[in-house]
Amino acid sequence: MNPLTESMFVLFAILTLGAWIGQWSWRGISLGTAGVLFAALVFGHFGLSVPKEVMDFGLILFVYSVGLTAGPSFFRTFRRRGMQFVTLAFVIVGSGALLTALIAYLLKLSPALAAGLYTGALTCTPALAAVLDSLHRLSPADAPLASVGYGIAYPFSMISMVLLIQFLPTLLKRPVKTEEKKWLAEKAIESPGLVAQQFRITNPNCEGRSVAEVNPRRLAQVNLSRIKHGDQVFAATPESILHLGDVVMAVGLADELDKMTLLLGERTDERMDVNAEVLSVDVEVMDESLTGKTLASMRVWEQFTVVITRIRRQGLEIAPNGNVTLEMGDGIRVVGEKSAVEAFVARAQGAPRRASETSMTAYLVGLLIGVLMGLIPVPLGQGVTVKLGMAGGVFLTSLLIGHFGRIGPYRLYVPPAAKNLTRELGLMLFLAGAGTNAGAHLADVLKDQGWVLLLAGASITLLSALAGLIVMIKIYKLNLLSAMGALTAAMTNPPALASANNQTETDLPSIAYASTYPVALIFKILLAQALVEILSRLM
Repeated sequence: MNPLTESMFVLFAILTLGAWIGQWSWRGISLGTAGVLFAALVFGHFGLSVPKEVMDFGLILFVYSVGLTAGPSFFRTFRRRGMQFVTLAFVIVGSGALLTALIAYLLKLSPALAAGLYTGALTCTPALAAVLDSLHRLSPADAPLASVGYGIAYPFSMISMVLLIQFLPTLLKRPVKTEEKKWLAEKAIESPGLVAQQFRITNPNCEGRSVAEVNPRRLAQVNLSRIKHGDQVFAATPESILHLGDVVMAVGLADELDKMTLLLGERTDERMDVNAEVLSVDVEVMDESLTGKTLASMRVWEQFTVVITRIRRQGLEIAPNGNVTLEMGDGIRVVGEKSAVEAFVARAQGAPRRASETSMTAYLVGLLIGVLMGLIPVPLGQGVTVKLGMAGGVFLTSLLIGHFGRIGPYRLYVPPAAKNLTRELGLMLFLAGAGTNAGAHLADVLKDQGWVLLLAGASITLLSALAGLIVMIKIYKLNLLSAMGALTAAMTNPPALASANNQTETDLPSIAYASTYPVALIFKILLAQALVEILSRLM
């Protein structure tokens, strides 16, 4: 058999078996993608392997898609609670590194095995990749031991964190429903949603004047969406003429709407049933020509004769003032005459092919920049330097691209389905390579130090998580749901996040996860490499 053909057969056999193992479930706990690692360990034990280039390629795809997904929400959330998430990530990652160094010293573990335990105990495959990159420079023969340590510590870490998250509300006596109510109350204060209110025009100054002449936005951040004149209801436009007795619907924040009584008149609960010629439609922006521009510069009414009354982005409602920039994937509410709305919706949705396409030039340029960034050495003092490596460089780059939505003149949009596919496939390819490398050494290590290493990995996992919980609950007094999401992110544990999400109808755990994950990942990549460098000098 051709060597390449044989390697491809081994690769896809591992992926298929691993995916099947990952589907096994016990009490709601499953290995998921990690099933590939255990399938690969078996194949590696019998001398089969996956090319290193395949492993590296998979890792790049994985971290790139994660960064693109987290980027849009990371910086916004980080501005509000950045220091809390930085502190949490540093406490968990730092305490894990200190514990690992202590255990390595007491048990006389090799730097490679110790660093592998660290990355497995904190379930961080990109950090393992960074460790392997360092070992290939310092001690290539020991590199497989890192994957062995990872494989030993990883299962306990993953399962124990899922169980901890499952029982944490009971252990702390903080019911999930109570935490939900607290968060919803805080959210209402911090980010109040837009509301609609009808007003009857009683101000004589409005008689016979157009909406543009009355100009409600000079007084408050509101939009007029509909006007009822007699029995007729029609979409409000800048040219629409107002008359005494007309009923108008205004959309904005509750405090802003209060100001409309001064400009328009009294509040009313009169119904404004939309007639067949007026539509109010929610649509997702998928056409690139509508993105990256402010609403003022787009001149929406002038171009399309419709009014945008609401914008929803990343779970938050945004008042559609002229300074707001539309982004790919934004949900918007459009009001106008039936034909105009239908035409705008068709434009916003874009061609079916375009809505499902990735702009490949921008996508590949981002990957190239990320790989180059990973080659830049970062000095830590005392002659110690680390690199972000491919994983760290690509992740940091993708985080920035996900936030800004572009690379220079190139806008980048990756459909959610494409990001999910590359994330899962990339991780599976990486685990297939790392697992086969480790499999050749796993039996010998377990025979000599198996139970000791299992206990060592468990200690790193549990004590690091405990330190993080103390910081979140006792010092920062975070909402429990937020703490659960942040903890799973700091431990880089998606199954534990799923356990948190299953307990609540809110998206708070996911928000905290997206905010903490990038910081924790960067810390782990840097500290994992530093561990290898420092332990190599001391032992």
